[in-house]
Amino acid sequence: MESRVSDFEMVKNLRNARIHSVQLAREGALQPSLKVPTDSMEAQVYVVKLLDVCPSLGKVAGRRLLSEIGVSAFARVGDLTELQRSQILAAAGEAS
Repeated sequence: MESRVSDFEMVKNLRNARIHSVQLAREGALQPSLKVPTDSMEAQVYVVKLLDVCPSLGKVAGRRLLSEIGVSAFARVGDLTELQRSQILAAAGEAS
């Protein structure tokens, strides 16, 4: 029973991390969502979800950008290289 409870807790934490990251991206702040430690819950969020809601990119431009820089549609934030992160941020107008 305890294993089941811990599984539910992990799913809850993942869902909350995704909701928080998507909310930040929706407000136009991709940098905090992309610059996360690779072992954090936020690193498990799909990049395409963030780009879909980003006001400066949107669904079509975000997916086009991912294909141009060679990132899979199913890539997670933690899978991105620093170069890919900087290219996404530059395209969104958040160059660091």
